Parts: sequence; C-alpha cells; structure tokens
Amino acid sequence: MEIVVKTLEGLEGVLANELKSLQLSNIEILNRAVRCEGTWSQLYKCNYCLRTAMRVLVPIKKATLESQDDLYDVVKSIDWTEYIPDKKTFAINGTIAGELFTYSRFAVFRAKDAIADQLVEKKGYRPNVKPKNPDILIDLYINADNELTISMDSSGKSLHLRNYKYRQYKAPLNEVLAAGIILLAGYDGSQVFQDAMCGSGTLITEALMIAANIPAGMFIEKFAFQNWANFSPEVWESVKEIAKNGIRHPENEIIGSDLNRFAIRDVKKNLQKFPLKEKVQLFERDFFKTNGHPNRLLIMNPPYDRRIAMDNIHEFYSEIGNALKKFWQDSTVWVITSNLNAMKSFGLRPTKKITLNNGGLESKLYKFEVYEGSRKAKFQRKD
Repeated sequence: MEIVVKTLEGLEGVLANELKSLQLSNIEILNRAVRCEGTWSQLYKCNYCLRTAMRVLVPIKKATLESQDDLYDVVKSIDWTEYIPDKKTFAINGTIAGELFTYSRFAVFRAKDAIADQLVEKKGYRPNVKPKNPDILIDLYINADNELTISMDSSGKSLHLRNYKYRQYKAPLNEVLAAGIILLAGYDGSQVFQDAMCGSGTLITEALMIAANIPAGMFIEKFAFQNWANFSPEVWESVKEIAKNGIRHPENEIIGSDLNRFAIRDVKKNLQKFPLKEKVQLFERDFFKTNGHPNRLLIMNPPYDRRIAMDNIHEFYSEIGNALKKFWQDSTVWVITSNLNAMKSFGLRPTKKITLNNGGLESKLYKFEVYEGSRKAKFQRKD
C-alpha cells in the first residue's frame, strides 16, 4: 500500500529516518512529504508514533486532467461506498496548483458534488459535508502539471496537535517542528537536555517524549482511520500495546527554565499526564544569570521580535551570544529563529545552518560549538 506522509519544510530527511525505523519500504523524499509503502499496521503506527509527521495519506486515485470537467468525472469514478460508511460525514482538503482551477475552492466543490451525486445514486441519500471534525477526510491535490491525486487522510486533525497542552505561553513552537529540531540536533536521551528559555515547554515536552520513547500520538483521542470501513480494532490495539511496552526510563535529566513564572506554571500543567515526568526539572531562572555545564545539549527558541515584541532585538541577541560564551563553554547549542538579521549580532560563528519553516516564517536552525577562548586557539589546542 502506498503511503504519503506530509511534514514541514526542512524535516523531510528526519521523517524519512523515522519511517525507516518503523520498517516502511521504498522510501522516497518529496517536497514537504515522504512517499513509502507499508501495511495497515504500519499505517496506524505512522499516525501514532511518528514525531515529524503532519498528516498520513493513502492515495486511492491518480489522473491527469485535461479540463475542469475531468475532475468531476475522475472523482465520481471512484466507488465511494468503499470509503465513506453509511451516514458518516466527510470533508475535502484541497491543494491546487496549475492553470485549470484558478479558484481552489471551486475544485473542492466539484469534487464534493461528484461524491455526493454518486452516493445519492448508489445509496439513495446525500451525505453530510462537515468542514470541522468530519468522520472521513479526503485530500485533493492537483500539481502544476494538472496531475490529480486523491487520497484518504488517515489522520484527521493535523498530527502536531498532540493534545497534551492544557495551557500555552506566548508564541509556542509547533510540536512537529520542535520534535524535528531535537532530532536534527541528534538528541536521543543520552545527553542532558536543556532549554533555558522554555516558555510553555514544547521543546522540553518533546524531548521527554523522545528520551522516554513515548509515542507522539499517545494523547490524541481519535484518528480518522478509526472511522474507515476496513478499520481493524485488534490491529490498532496491538500497535498501541507494543508502543506502550517500548516506553523507557530516560538516561539523563531534562531541564527547563524561564524568567517568567507563568511559563513555568504552564509547563508543569502540561506535563501532568505524562509518564516519567519526574525526569524533567523546572526552574524560574534568568538565562543571563544561568551557569551552563560541559557536555550538555542546549536548544533555544528565543523571541524573534514578531509575535513577542522586543525593545532592542539586536542587543538581546548579542547578550545571548555573550552569555553562551561566558557560561556555556564546552556545550553544544542549537538556536531556532526567524530573525536572521538579528543573528548577525549574535557574536558566535555557527558550525551548521538548516533552513526551516516556522508558522509560515522562513527560519534557520543554527548549531554552535561553544568553547573557551578564540576559534583559532581551539584548533591550535587540537594540533
């Protein structure tokens, strides 16, 4: 069975590695997605276990369109009685390029009409379209060459909605992006992890889930595939049980700190339902007065001067760089930001840059190897 897993720009390689770990086959990296092949059990696992997946799709029809009418005909040629059980609601998500449809919602409307018309003919009732929280979600994609792909969306809601947040502080990271950053940094729980500007703790929480091997979808109440006619409750229960048995005690502590006591309050609240939450240590602490430690992985998401306004963003970033040089020698630091201009004031030279997308903002993830003295002196000591 062909499976297409959507992700965020810049995380395709991380997602491909996750799919390999789940033993999916014929893995192919696409733009903001990865194509692969797997079984029904693996489809369930993709939704429940993948950390960098946004949606998991199963393509059911492909065609090249010559006219707008072709869309209606192709959609209606699918036997929708196999995919939409009686009296279930449905909706269509559309991503439309090319020149045939200049108005993407029109393409979605035509596809809905084709499905509804067929079910009226075959079943004698017109199905209910429910844009919000439908039972069945269908994905419609037309690329720039007018190539159509119709897929069943097995996820339903976007998988970044992990359902573990009771509260969130200002400008939280997307959970999929947070997990992707942590995996890009090579974190597997074998190091002490710290976020010294943790906000409501998305990085902290995702780090705990990775270190303890807690499934990403553990707290999601229901996936769309559970409404499918061929859903197997026995296979689903087996997938969850195997994942539960794989939860492990983290090797090292996970530390979060923030100057704002309300942010720390929110992290504590969000961690309440987690197993092994005692491995997380939280402190109300000023980053600029925080002593670092050697051989520690520090990941930071400082304000960008967008959703959280700063008086002087360049001075703020300069102070971060100075604090890292002073207190975090011999540690590895990763910083995600969309304020690329302010990073010019950081005062440290990155050893790696990775382009990412954060809520529609072009961002970069910077890696810094922090050491004592000058860069030249560091390499002289190695000789």
